[in-house]
Amino acid sequence: MFSFNKLYYEKLQFYEEEFMSDLANLIQISSIRAEDTRSNSAPFGKGVRNAFDEMLKIADRDSFTYADFDGYALHVDYGSGDEIFGILAHLDVVSEGDKNDWKFDPFTLTEHNGFLYGRGVNDDKAPLLAAYYAMKIVRDLKIPLKRKVRLIIGGAEETTWECMEHYFNHNPQPELAFTPDGDFPIVHCEKGVIQGTFTFETERLLNKEPPHKLIEIHSEKQRGFICETLKVVFESQSPELLKNFLTDADEIIICNQKITAIYTGDKALSRNPHKGRNAIFLFAKDLIRIKKDLGNSQKFLTLLENYFLEDVYGKKLGLFHNDSETGITTMAVPYVTYDGETIEIAFDYRFPKGQTLASTLDVLQKFSSEQRLNVSIQKSLDLHYVQKDTPLIKQLKQAYKSVTGVEAEGITKGGISYARVLKNGVCFGPTFPGDVSNTHMPNERIRIETLFKSIIIYCETIRLLAS
Repeated sequence: MFSFNKLYYEKLQFYEEEFMSDLANLIQISSIRAEDTRSNSAPFGKGVRNAFDEMLKIADRDSFTYADFDGYALHVDYGSGDEIFGILAHLDVVSEGDKNDWKFDPFTLTEHNGFLYGRGVNDDKAPLLAAYYAMKIVRDLKIPLKRKVRLIIGGAEETTWECMEHYFNHNPQPELAFTPDGDFPIVHCEKGVIQGTFTFETERLLNKEPPHKLIEIHSEKQRGFICETLKVVFESQSPELLKNFLTDADEIIICNQKITAIYTGDKALSRNPHKGRNAIFLFAKDLIRIKKDLGNSQKFLTLLENYFLEDVYGKKLGLFHNDSETGITTMAVPYVTYDGETIEIAFDYRFPKGQTLASTLDVLQKFSSEQRLNVSIQKSLDLHYVQKDTPLIKQLKQAYKSVTGVEAEGITKGGISYARVLKNGVCFGPTFPGDVSNTHMPNERIRIETLFKSIIIYCETIRLLAS
């Protein structure tokens, strides 16, 4: 049986140097959303606009048809036909964080030991370019297509998704589509997501001063990770005695009657809280040791101990669910803060098939009411699910197997990709099982073998789904 794979690889070898040059030019652009540099043609700031302009320059060089939709999104077209096969990707990136945590400059494409390093090299600039070069290779091979192939590029995937809202206000949905912004084989289900906070006022001290009192809690107000670092300040009548109880703290500083404890966990994405160690849980264990002598934080301590401590699946809140096809729930605590009056506990809950957004929100509201908490929901998304027996999934399976020789199984992830804006689309690559990409973390990387294999898979995907 004839296979196009050899032809794809030959073309890829021809384009390899050009591909790396294009990728280096995109990586060097710090395309982080910046409100202070926004303009009419750059709603997400100068960095995203510069990345858009670089991509348009590449498309123009290669004589593709393209369009810019007010700086919110772009598309690059190949072929004709009334129906559209879409590929959705994005050029915005998250912040690089502390550059000292990187082996190499995050905005310089660096090759090292078979990997490419740089911010956006896995999420999502290299995968975007992989899809673009797949379009190029299919065009060069003059493979006849019946559907138009359209690469749709957004500029606010990491933030508000206004890019896709604006784009689809001006353009039709593709009949079939995928986004190269996740994992192989096929992410046919993305869990539902609820992110929010519980807040409450701490109790007033009416009687004598307690031996120990909680003064402040500081942790970074971020949503993407579990809490990695926590700083807690106590006021104590016996600082040295209190210090003996804080056995899980990494550092303790005593200054008169104030004692500061710093807790350090292991970083993990909030969609995978079981893969890290939450600094808040370390703090909670110490808090339990001193609870009978703790004055103003009994409610906080009770909440931590009874509903959050060491629970990354939502069991203590009555939110645990296990679906045989799409997996289990997860519950992360990204941060906790206390300013002397109000305690804020953030949560990031993700759920599989078998639960609904409405029923889960009802449970959270009931819990808040029973515990006399204020709950605020910052983001809520129902799950995205595509049946495994659809024509889209069948063709993606065929493309994957023809290149890898491995059967492609549908998988469930807790991530949030552009697949959620599609009526008939899924997340498809580029990361293979076993790859460690450090997405959203320092030293973001992609294996070169992974990247090039994904290009070949995308070539075959275009051939199958657009012809």
